Amino acid sequence: MIQNNRPSFFPRLLVIVLVILLVALIGTLIGAPAIAARSFGLADRSLNPILRAHYAITLLRAKDELLTGAQDSNFPRKFRIEPDESVEALCRRLEDEAYTSSGSLFCTYLVYSGLDRKIQSGTFTLKPELNSIEIALTITNPEARDIAFYIYPGWRLEEIAASIDLSGFEFSDEEFLAYTFAPPDSIRAQLQLPAQASLEGYLYPGEYSLEPHIDLESTIEVFLSNFRAHMQSPELLEGISAQQLTFHEALTLASIIERETRADEEKSTIASVFYNRLAEGMRLQTDPTVQYALGFDETEQTWWKTQLTEADMQVYSPYNTYLYAGLPPGPISNPSLASLEAVAFPAQTPYFYFRAKCDGSGTHAFSVTYEEHLNNACP
Repeated sequence: MIQNNRPSFFPRLLVIVLVILLVALIGTLIGAPAIAARSFGLADRSLNPILRAHYAITLLRAKDELLTGAQDSNFPRKFRIEPDESVEALCRRLEDEAYTSSGSLFCTYLVYSGLDRKIQSGTFTLKPELNSIEIALTITNPEARDIAFYIYPGWRLEEIAASIDLSGFEFSDEEFLAYTFAPPDSIRAQLQLPAQASLEGYLYPGEYSLEPHIDLESTIEVFLSNFRAHMQSPELLEGISAQQLTFHEALTLASIIERETRADEEKSTIASVFYNRLAEGMRLQTDPTVQYALGFDETEQTWWKTQLTEADMQVYSPYNTYLYAGLPPGPISNPSLASLEAVAFPAQTPYFYFRAKCDGSGTHAFSVTYEEHLNNACP
């Protein structure tokens, strides 16, 4: 009997199939990332070839979804990332808040591109036209992060300017001061500013998150918009009118109260003292107006000199309420809502005087007579 020594057909077929599969696998491992790179950039080098191909295929299948904006808003929105927020939680939030149609796909892109290790904490202004890829590139770019800016209640314009200069704006503190001390006629008309008045008092205190490349005019408009929203409600305007003050006068008085105390609970009482003195034709005789008139003190390195002398009290300025009766020409600081509310809705008291308590509380003792006032002095 003659034996057949030729190789079996099936082993050869199996080898051919394996070769084809191997070629296909190699093609996928090389081809898919190459194709994906055209739309999504190069894959992260730290990924092994299999993961690189897997993520590339996933992204290619959802290409249109990832490259199309998902937001239904017509306005830019603020998105804050906390320092300890996980990538997974971030992706879920982006989907929940309708910045992207798929949080899992967003995460896939982050890992594919290596951007999951470059996410920045902070607040970002995300425009409605941004797609998922553009959002990912934004929140991983430290230069795209909003400028965090704070105006403290009681700051004068020069103090805000000093903070402007340290916060990374594209305009300078000098430009800010030039604009706010001499605002354009359009803003003057909008705020009904008296002639020669600056924007002192009209920049609303609080925390701001501003786009990194925002210009000076837009920055001021953000501050003024917040001011109008908080400080010019119908109720406040009605209360101010009941006190027979113009809005500018009310803001001036509020700015003095802001510098006199940080305790909101006593602001309406301090307002009553000033109203009582004005009604009797007495001078306000309030130290913050002298401090404002003096300007920057080189010795104390502050805009609010604390150790006032007898000579300081004689400084020639219409803001010096020790020399001039009535209110100063304008605000001496940028007051909080609580201070303006105190002006609009003052307490009804018999007090004409107040001075700081001696207990370190930062609050004040009030008195009707000058003798009582003197007796409230610290030992």
